[in-house]
Amino acid sequence: MRVNGRLLRPSTLAERRVLKSLGLDALRCPRSANPYAVARFVQRIVRGTTVALTQLAALAIRARPVVPQPSPAPDAGFQPADAAE
Repeated sequence: MRVNGRLLRPSTLAERRVLKSLGLDALRCPRSANPYAVARFVQRIVRGTTVALTQLAALAIRARPVVPQPSPAPDAGFQPADAAE
C-alpha cells in the first residue's frame, strides 16, 4: 500500500482487487485509525493470513464522506399569479 496522508492507494494488483471488492479505488483512513496499521491490515488480507474483510469494510464505510442529498427542484410548470396575466 502507498500511504498519502490519510489516503491509502494499492501498490499491487492483489491489493487493488481487495479494495475493488469493497467498491473502492482508494481507502480514506479515518482520523481514529493509524493509516500504517490499516495498510498492514490490508496486506495481511492479501496474504491470506486473516479473513477479516468485514472489519475492513466497516472501516471503509465509517471513513466514507457524507454526501448531502440534493434539494428537490422547483416545479417547472409552476408560474406565479402575476406572470399568468
